[in-house]
Amino acid sequence: MKYLWIGVGNSDAAREEITKKGGKLLSAEISNDSLLAGLEKNGVLCDTINTTSLPTYPSFPDKRIEPNTWQYENGKTGVSIGYLNRPYINLLSKRRALVKEAKKWARENKDKDVTVFVYQMSTYFMAAASAVKKIIKNVKTVQIIPDLPQFMDMNMSALKKILKKIDWQSIKRHMKNVDKYILYSKHMAEFLGLADGTWTVMEGSYDASLMADENIKPSEDTVSVMYSGVLDLRYGIKELLDAFSELPENYELWFTGNGNAVELINERAKHDGRIKYLGYLPTRLDLLNKQREATMLISTRDPSEPASTYCFPSKIFEYMVSGNPVLSTRINGIPDEYFDYIIPLDSLDATYLKNKILEVAAMPREKREELGARAKSFVLSEKNNVKQAEKIINFTKE
Repeated sequence: MKYLWIGVGNSDAAREEITKKGGKLLSAEISNDSLLAGLEKNGVLCDTINTTSLPTYPSFPDKRIEPNTWQYENGKTGVSIGYLNRPYINLLSKRRALVKEAKKWARENKDKDVTVFVYQMSTYFMAAASAVKKIIKNVKTVQIIPDLPQFMDMNMSALKKILKKIDWQSIKRHMKNVDKYILYSKHMAEFLGLADGTWTVMEGSYDASLMADENIKPSEDTVSVMYSGVLDLRYGIKELLDAFSELPENYELWFTGNGNAVELINERAKHDGRIKYLGYLPTRLDLLNKQREATMLISTRDPSEPASTYCFPSKIFEYMVSGNPVLSTRINGIPDEYFDYIIPLDSLDATYLKNKILEVAAMPREKREELGARAKSFVLSEKNNVKQAEKIINFTKE
């Protein structure tokens, strides 16, 4: 059996160069790499065809992203395609290059049994998988869906909305070539109209090969509340800031990431020095260590926000593995089992949030450590990338 992964991987050298130019390692890439590593540890070795998720020029300095090829330690080959990095043109350029590379790979493996894993529900990835299927008729295609494309950008221009509708029609055509679906939320199945037996749920995975420094401990003197990830006004940032304004002087509020709420965060920080906007931290290890340093970690995504039903926030795994208490709203995309290990937030009312934060801070340190340890153990034992990849493999074979 030959395996092909179509996703957002890259070589370490290429990522280092991208970082020097201001690019960031996104959560999609972390999840992509985690699952690939999990598959490898289960004996499934994949060649990979990839593209990057970079901002377009001039937000990113390169007008063209150059292709590169590398070898994984397991001997398999990785390819990241080159493309024109201009707005809108980049999508067509990515698709053309991915399809071309997929056809090349398929012709080289046309006499073999093949399984193709497609990471993300993007037209250009799915087009590449469909191109393989035209050459290798008995190929099995497995579509992994962390997020639904309709809910990945809710602040679109009129033109982008039109293009999004056209894109969705293309995605639906390519769905005819998909055999199995791995969903990050069970609610995706109804939205997509998937038949029973064609899908399963797997909320992502955690790769424990990179862990925070265990010697780092939260401060005894300061209560720090940390929010990581997309800083979007739809995700309860304003409500969290309002709640924080009512907390005692020995509290701090830390934000990492980026989004349309940064302006509001910085404005509040001008008047309250306890609010710290840290931007993107230099490395993922820096982020994990900072989460380890926090008293508690919080996710205030609004349950009524449409996308909340169709996603599992990947930061929840990072939060839980920090070993510190995690507070999160009960969005539909987070299965109930997680709330045996994290503290539920049943409202985004500022007074309610303030009281929940005070409640967690008032717990004896031993109690907070016990809560954090249980959550950490749950993720590392039940949601690690090896176990989650095994679920994918077993389901694919059914």
